[in-house]
Amino acid sequence: LASDRAEHAAGADDRAAAEVRTERDAKLSATDWTASTDVTMTAEMTTYRQALRDVPAQAGFPTTITWPEAP
Repeated sequence: LASDRAEHAAGADDRAAAEVRTERDAKLSATDWTASTDVTMTAEMTTYRQALRDVPAQAGFPTTITWPEAP
């Protein structure tokens, strides 16, 4: 029973991680235009995009996420 609970919890974490990554990817996609060769990306946008890429490294991932603020 304990192993069943652990497997269920691991599965829930995997699903939560996938959902967070999907949201993160959507936020990155929404700013992809700023990485175009004819646009100079601001330092704030560079920092924001890096913070989005770093979301999975947050201590509470995937259950507690602190989303960076878009510039």
